[in-house]
Amino acid sequence: MSIKALSIITLAILVASTLAILSIGTEAQARTITIAVDLAHGESDKYLNYIMGNITRVEVDGVVYSVNWVIIKAGQAITDDLLANVDILLIGQPTTSLKPEEMEAILKWLKKGNKALYVAGDSDYGGGPASISAVNTLLEYIGVKLRLEHAGVYSYVNYTYKYKGYDRPTVAAAYYRVLAFVEPDFAPELWTHMLDEGITKPIIMHGPTCVIWVDEAGNYRDLVKETYPGVVRLVWFRRAYIMDNNPPPPYKYDVFTYGEGTEWSFVGYAAEYWRDYNSIITVAGESLYGDYEPAWSSFYYGVELDGPKFVTNLIRWWVKIITTPPVKGVALSFNDPEGDDKGTGKMTYPKADVFKPGVFDLLKFEVYTDPNFVYFRATFKDLGGNPWNGPNGWSLQHISIFILTTQKLYMNTTAPHLKVNIYPGWHYLLVAIPGWGNVAWPDGERSALYSSNGTLLMVEDDKLLDAYALPDLNAIEVKVYKPLLGGAEDVESWAFVVAVASYDGFGEYKVRGVGVEAEEWLIGGGDPRAIAAGVQPRVLDLLAPTAEDQYSMLTSYNVDKKTPATLYMLSKTGLIMPPMVTVTVLETKTVEVTKTQTVEVTRTQTIISTSVQPTTYTTTETVTVPEYSWAIVAAVVGLIVGIAIGSLLRRK
Repeated sequence: MSIKALSIITLAILVASTLAILSIGTEAQARTITIAVDLAHGESDKYLNYIMGNITRVEVDGVVYSVNWVIIKAGQAITDDLLANVDILLIGQPTTSLKPEEMEAILKWLKKGNKALYVAGDSDYGGGPASISAVNTLLEYIGVKLRLEHAGVYSYVNYTYKYKGYDRPTVAAAYYRVLAFVEPDFAPELWTHMLDEGITKPIIMHGPTCVIWVDEAGNYRDLVKETYPGVVRLVWFRRAYIMDNNPPPPYKYDVFTYGEGTEWSFVGYAAEYWRDYNSIITVAGESLYGDYEPAWSSFYYGVELDGPKFVTNLIRWWVKIITTPPVKGVALSFNDPEGDDKGTGKMTYPKADVFKPGVFDLLKFEVYTDPNFVYFRATFKDLGGNPWNGPNGWSLQHISIFILTTQKLYMNTTAPHLKVNIYPGWHYLLVAIPGWGNVAWPDGERSALYSSNGTLLMVEDDKLLDAYALPDLNAIEVKVYKPLLGGAEDVESWAFVVAVASYDGFGEYKVRGVGVEAEEWLIGGGDPRAIAAGVQPRVLDLLAPTAEDQYSMLTSYNVDKKTPATLYMLSKTGLIMPPMVTVTVLETKTVEVTKTQTVEVTRTQTIISTSVQPTTYTTTETVTVPEYSWAIVAAVVGLIVGIAIGSLLRRK
């Protein structure tokens, strides 16, 4: 075989190999997303063919995903088998309720992880109440807090709203042809910016209702004014009002306050994210398909709309979420001893029934990070429920997280709200409290982040700083936007003091006081002398390696000098202790003799404790002692002289 022939064969092999590699790479990037559309519960298929025909593939972050559409036809049931290969499920305006076994199948499917569910309803006009009921029944069954309001949302002809620099109408030529505006909450961890990319016009939501939510106690909440962990608001009605078309009356927005003649904002689309499963549930007051005029519409009664862009963005957003599992990883984790919720070792809970055993017993403190946020999680033996319905999901705990970073910043050593000092100092103070009102701690009852110079960096706003309970874990978590903490690129090198107190909305600094004896609303077991001196710590549990470490730190106050106890920062390497100190004491003892010499005697004592580093105290005593050798010589000489004189006298 000639050299030329070998070269041709070699080149052919290289080309074939390259094509094979490229083919493998393409296949890896071409995962198919299966979207199932429900038509089995009375939904219409209006505009569905347009949607399926136009969205056959979506591109997310440079990756192209093929879209496989599946129709759940009338007479079919939603089952485990039907959902086995489904990534996204659309249920747009059902008119009959799903069966319990269908709802159970959907719940199991969501908990498999990496799933997106879309559920849309209707206003309470005409047959709308049946759709509202079907949607709310499903949401309640699967454990989603979002609900549809039992009402209609309308706006006024000739009203406009400035959207992205343009005055846009709020309706399309009639009060019930309501236009909505894509203005998602800022939630970078959920990439909500994708939803309004390229959108400059409203979308149609024909005769809609709005989205509200329900808390653990069954109370309906205003999603415009109050949110909860994991929820994001996506689409809004502006300059709108509520109308009650059919019984029952609206759950949250009464027509006397929100009815015709008023102007309000309401939420048209919202989503609840399940971080543990990386699943997202989107709820809408009107449907993107099957509605009288679905959201896909691009032009309606003389108004240009961005419906196709919005629906495409919505699907792209779902694909982004379900193909990108959370990257929140544990940066630091500390265990705290169980049963050490005694503060100084002698403190006791107040006597009121709400203070169940373990509600102040910190068991673990963890720090998580993702690309945008740092998460601080405190886990308790028992969170104690939420007896006073704290907006953040808890009522009893007051948590102070003192943060020492690696930045070269001013360090504050004080913590007057707890009546302690911090060693060697802190750069940031994060206070997590139940969350009533709108005013930052300490004047108000909202969680807050402070810098060491006393500047309020952020009050809890559910976006850049969010505090919430994780009831299933008996935990409280605070999410902080990284730039607020100087970037937070080296969290694993940080140190912390985590102090748990009892929350008291009427107490000084919102912290419950300590007395000698426990009372209904007063912590007991305080040191009477420390209370009188104003240095009694108000901490029931402290993050520390051992209970003895905690008790030692919290009893290190000095009553006579009125100096507070000192709490030591804890890092991944242990407690940060003051440096070893050597003390030299000179003591001189003098004995009256004719001639003396000085001798130095050194005594060294080392004291070691489980909670402090060895501290060596060195005492040097200077003692003046007689010089016995010269005294003896003088005595002997004197004796000899005396004997000699005596002998001479006798001879005479």
